[in-house]
Amino acid sequence: MTTLHRTSPQRRRLRALAAGGVLALAVGALAAAPSIAAPSMGSPSAAAPSLAVPSPAVPAPGPSAVARGHGRPTVVMPARVPAQVAAAAKPRHDVDGDGVSDMIVMEYDQVTAVYLSSIKAWSDYTVLKTDPDPEASFKDLLPAGDVGGTTQPELLSLTFDGVLTLYEAGVKSTSAPLWSGRGWQIYNRLIATGDLTGDRRPDLLARDPAGDLWLYTGTGTVSKPFNSRVKVASGWGIYDQVVGANDVDGDGIGDVLTRTLSGELWFHKGAGSATAPLKPGVKVGTGWNTYNVITGSDDGDGDGRSDLLARNHDGVEYWFKSIGGGKFAAPAYFGSGYELNKFIVGAGTTSLFGKGQNVMTQADNVLVKYQALANSAYYSPPYEAGKEAPGSRNTYATGLNSHNHASYVQNIGTDLYVRGVKVSTSWNYTMMAGPGDLTGDGKGDLVSRDSAGVLWLHPGDGLPYTKFGTRIKVGTGWNGYNTLVGAGDYSGDGRPDLLARDTAGGLFLYKGTGTAGAPFAAREQVGSGFNQYDTLFVPGDINGDSKGDLMARLPGGVVYRYTSTGKTGTATFAPRVKFGTGWNIYKNML
Repeated sequence: MTTLHRTSPQRRRLRALAAGGVLALAVGALAAAPSIAAPSMGSPSAAAPSLAVPSPAVPAPGPSAVARGHGRPTVVMPARVPAQVAAAAKPRHDVDGDGVSDMIVMEYDQVTAVYLSSIKAWSDYTVLKTDPDPEASFKDLLPAGDVGGTTQPELLSLTFDGVLTLYEAGVKSTSAPLWSGRGWQIYNRLIATGDLTGDRRPDLLARDPAGDLWLYTGTGTVSKPFNSRVKVASGWGIYDQVVGANDVDGDGIGDVLTRTLSGELWFHKGAGSATAPLKPGVKVGTGWNTYNVITGSDDGDGDGRSDLLARNHDGVEYWFKSIGGGKFAAPAYFGSGYELNKFIVGAGTTSLFGKGQNVMTQADNVLVKYQALANSAYYSPPYEAGKEAPGSRNTYATGLNSHNHASYVQNIGTDLYVRGVKVSTSWNYTMMAGPGDLTGDGKGDLVSRDSAGVLWLHPGDGLPYTKFGTRIKVGTGWNGYNTLVGAGDYSGDGRPDLLARDTAGGLFLYKGTGTAGAPFAAREQVGSGFNQYDTLFVPGDINGDSKGDLMARLPGGVVYRYTSTGKTGTATFAPRVKFGTGWNIYKNML
């Protein structure tokens, strides 16, 4: 086992803030900081809102995660066997050229890193993006494989607004972009599969919110890497993870693995055909909802079959050796500390929707920010993030730009500020929320409610200091709600949704449609009894499964977490779990 104690700049900053007392907090605030309970603490009381469904499977116990902020994840590499099967597919992301795919991750603070198998160590990795915005991030990175037919693999990046870009992947960094295309935000999942068609060229699958699956066959060139799409399947919306597994059975053709909400694992064997690239799925496992992310890691032990990695809800990674026929051996411990990663290249789901934090207002109006990890916890301690104007109406809006951070939106009088910059002088609304991209253009939007109860959609322009286009009337009668929140997807189709609480305590889901003229489907009640809480707030995804979650605070300061399940109706959220106490030190929680 190799552990390299490197620290990113933000981790160094956070530790310095904690040690040096730099935060301008009120006296005693740190001593009185809220406690954060482990997910197993606290059971629902009789007065809990009626969201009664079975709890998700409890993760298997594993080695404890690394201390937060004190190093990158640990790795235990599987032993290599002497020879490989001749027909097996090539590794998709072997950046150091030793014949083994390397692990590329994006950490929670946007730093990209690689674990090089040749030296068994972590190293920073640079993706040479062309975006002039230095804070721009990626929604996903995909292990494309050797698209151009050279000896070096390529890497695909996907931005929040749907730009897909191809790079050659070197040892320490990528090349400059080789190709780029727009419009990919129409899909909720892109899957780099390796070669599905049998022509030795890497292909790409894409799934849309309706559950249709599209194939983009590889061309063998980097200037135009993929041919026009062809629809190859439907009904794939039942899977919450779709994993491009490369060659699981050693026949040289790429394969795909999928997981259902109930935790069933299905093997879809590559057929070597451009018109029907996948054979019918075969169930090969159950209980896989123990893991929040499943990753196609390619062949880890040199036997010619691609293996899997899976991260549990504590941030521990396990290695699953392929044993043929799409089946896998029992899990073997691989490493800990993976709650620090936003994603691993080759993962079966995309976990980034433009919000992974919350900001909270102290008694002195200082804002502090909490970063959400992937294990149902926050990075601790929080750090100062500005100041709230007394009497202002505010929200922490999801995905307004290409950052994997929400934007603080402040309404003072009739002036509207985004990240401290005035963007409107005629803002006359009583409530607002920023759930994400509601129009389907890949750019985050706002909704607001006026004093007459009319709800309006304000299309965002996607710029760092977002301005909004002409408002669109969504509907009337919205003054029956006292809370509007949203950050990411609660319904499981990859589109952002809105949650609304009425004055009687009912909780309703407005499923996003991706259409500007009618951004929400008819409301669906997902809970009751929520009037016991004085505050509802949303962290985005706090448990690493790519679905948005909900937090609720009692007047006494106890906070509960409601985990999104991807199901419908009163099964939309799992029963509440006590998150921590003492959170009443904050006036506002966004």
